[in-house]
Amino acid sequence: MKNQAITVFALIVLFGFLIVCHQTLFENIQMGTKWFINEPRDNQTSAVLVFKEKPLVIWTTDFHIGPIRDLKTFLNPMGVRFIDKNLDYLRCARTHTCEGMKTLKLINPHNAQNLNYSWIPKFYQLYANDTEMDSVDAFGCFHLPAVCELYEPFNKSLIILSTIRYELGRFGKERWTRWNENLIRYAANPKNLIAANNLYDVNYIKYFTGIEPVWLPSFSNHPNVTYNHSRGGFLIAHNTNPGFFNNFIQQYWKLCAIKNCTVGLREVYGLYGNYKYSDIVAHQGIVHVPYQVSVMSFFEHYRMAIPIFAPSLELLIQWEWKHWAMRERTWQGAHGPQPVGSAIKPHPSQQSVPDPNCYKEETVRYWVKFCDYYQFPHIIYYDSLEHLITLLHTTTTEELIRVSEKMRLFNFGEEKRLRQKWRDILLNIAKHSTNDPH
Repeated sequence: MKNQAITVFALIVLFGFLIVCHQTLFENIQMGTKWFINEPRDNQTSAVLVFKEKPLVIWTTDFHIGPIRDLKTFLNPMGVRFIDKNLDYLRCARTHTCEGMKTLKLINPHNAQNLNYSWIPKFYQLYANDTEMDSVDAFGCFHLPAVCELYEPFNKSLIILSTIRYELGRFGKERWTRWNENLIRYAANPKNLIAANNLYDVNYIKYFTGIEPVWLPSFSNHPNVTYNHSRGGFLIAHNTNPGFFNNFIQQYWKLCAIKNCTVGLREVYGLYGNYKYSDIVAHQGIVHVPYQVSVMSFFEHYRMAIPIFAPSLELLIQWEWKHWAMRERTWQGAHGPQPVGSAIKPHPSQQSVPDPNCYKEETVRYWVKFCDYYQFPHIIYYDSLEHLITLLHTTTTEELIRVSEKMRLFNFGEEKRLRQKWRDILLNIAKHSTNDPH
């Protein structure tokens, strides 16, 4: 009898537990949220500490606060320490990283981009016996890949992870050709990494060098900031092409007047100025009008799982070909008239690929498909301004929540994949370092 009583009691406890679990699961599904086993909640990182006793040290002199901030956030939990000599003097105050450049010898924000090659040995001599430099395991070059030429004499690993067209600072046939020769040589050394954070630049580097860069998308995670749609209305992302963007806005509101729009759409900076990420995720979604093939704000919005509305591939092709919507896709376009071709020829292996710095329709059609907007799932595409207005009015809150949840689940798997890739990269760098990070 005693054993039977224990058995009955155990069954009652188990039954009660199952009821609670079933109720909790049902409630989560009702809210549009399905938690799966081993998934992080509240944007917790899946990072595993790689260097537990001695960190791997990366020195950077980047020209943009975005890419280096992303990598610090992503790699610090894996046991990586950064020596950040940030040269982005216009924005470094936002990330409190202006101090590093004050201690730099020889180079500064005004002379490092268009580097005088005669300074490379001078820079090396200035740092040859520097204690801080001795602690470095690798040099990271992201928003200005070519600055890694400065660090070659130190015989340490080079992490060249391009977030823009890689010839920045090496314009002109002679300088660009020399940079290509150096980059090909760096790629042949197993201690170095040649990569890009977007598929466009992966293929762009390949077009001119024949190198197959590693594709390492930015993660740009903001812990504990995720989609909550608490304020309603939609945002439109910042755009730096005023000619095209202003026309887009004017045409949008003209159509809205005809259709009696009732859904709010506000430009991010116009509404918030220097916004917080918590401001972005409080809205129903965000509309992107691309001015560049890859921008850090796209990664930020995607990782926060806020529903993104972007032009369909065909619409962006038409915008770029006929209206030059993405002037910053090419350096010549960013600084002057529409380009008619590249200063150098493609690598022999790429002869059949159209020149990315030419604006023929076939060229635009080939290259625009590599934009970030077409590499990530669960983006909501609009085929026209009229279609965008319809989507903003008819997409329900429940549908937006489901889209956000799918983005979140994709990000969960993407983080695991990227951390494994970076783990392999970092261990390879450690293997080639005399400092023995471990």
